[in-house]
Amino acid sequence: MVASGLVTNNGLQHRSDDRLTAAEFFAGIGLVRLALMRQGWRVDWANDIDADKAAMYHANFGTSDFVLGDIHQISVASVPDCSLYTASFPCNDLSVAGAMGGLHGKESSAFWGLVRILKEKGERRPQLVMLENVLGFLMCDQGRDFEMALLALCDLGYTVDALILNASSFVPQSRPRLFVVAKHYDGGETVNVAAQTVVRPAPLARFINLTPHIRWDIRPMPAPPAGTHVLSDIVEDLPDNDAHWWNEERSQYFMGQLSTRHEVAAKDMIADQKVSYATAFRRVRHGRSMAELRTDGLAGCLRTPRGGSGRQILFKAGKGRYQVRLLTARECARLQGAPDDFKIPVPLNQALFGFGDAVCVPVVEWITKYYLHPVLVACDARPTGAAA
Repeated sequence: MVASGLVTNNGLQHRSDDRLTAAEFFAGIGLVRLALMRQGWRVDWANDIDADKAAMYHANFGTSDFVLGDIHQISVASVPDCSLYTASFPCNDLSVAGAMGGLHGKESSAFWGLVRILKEKGERRPQLVMLENVLGFLMCDQGRDFEMALLALCDLGYTVDALILNASSFVPQSRPRLFVVAKHYDGGETVNVAAQTVVRPAPLARFINLTPHIRWDIRPMPAPPAGTHVLSDIVEDLPDNDAHWWNEERSQYFMGQLSTRHEVAAKDMIADQKVSYATAFRRVRHGRSMAELRTDGLAGCLRTPRGGSGRQILFKAGKGRYQVRLLTARECARLQGAPDDFKIPVPLNQALFGFGDAVCVPVVEWITKYYLHPVLVACDARPTGAAA
């Protein structure tokens, strides 16, 4: 394989290989791109329908290779030949928190736009396709939607594999996500059984082993790192008089929203002789808005702040006092593994939507390093794909 020299983008400088090229569908704010670049890949093309997210993408990666628009309207001729297509397609209809409309729902049906492009690409299909979504993708309609998606990829000449990774292995955020890697099938022997492991826990291993009609090719994977990061690693050091901190009245209202169990946890933190942090979401319980405190050192899964309930609260306590505020945009960026030079030139809610829908950078880096790159390097077929 021939190296093509140094590539500079978004402040990163790395040595790129001519085969390590990607197109990014449902690109959002570009965190998949950032992860790929860190591992020496070059992203030649990107698409998303959301102009608000595109504003952050443009600020960090420019506009020259970004196409704003509906995937169903994208001309296949405009999509370059690459080794890899990535697709973090909408989770709205697959999430337990959503309507569970599945792959034919209003938002998540965008997956079929990707399938259409792959089909029209014919012999120029990418060697690899990577999907990312919520765990509901595995469970929706008792697994039938997941099966349907995988069979669609198999019909296009791919074998498939699946992994579940939690961002908590890399950052202090609980964010389990399902990844599918589809590989061009060259007619060789494949592995269609899965042992239960950290990256293929029981529900996923069971699904794999109960669907032998799917053309699986299960790759052995190392265990991801044990998570060692805690909230204090990502918290911005804001002075006590910073406007982000809530006033006494609002803070007391928050304390009043805690259940007895969570109130006890909060008071224990306040009484401790060292300062610590917890996060909280507000949820409706028995018709009442309640605040639920998480004290294990992790943030809850970042969400888009629809209706206000998705805004995550930071609770700082110790030495007899406490303070309360919302997580800042920069803290959300850090929870997704984005560096502090990642530009956030948009209003807070717009930024939170972007990070809430994004993919954790070091998770994608890990998959790229231990899966995508080795598979592509070992493959003898041409990097732009082959016929189904």
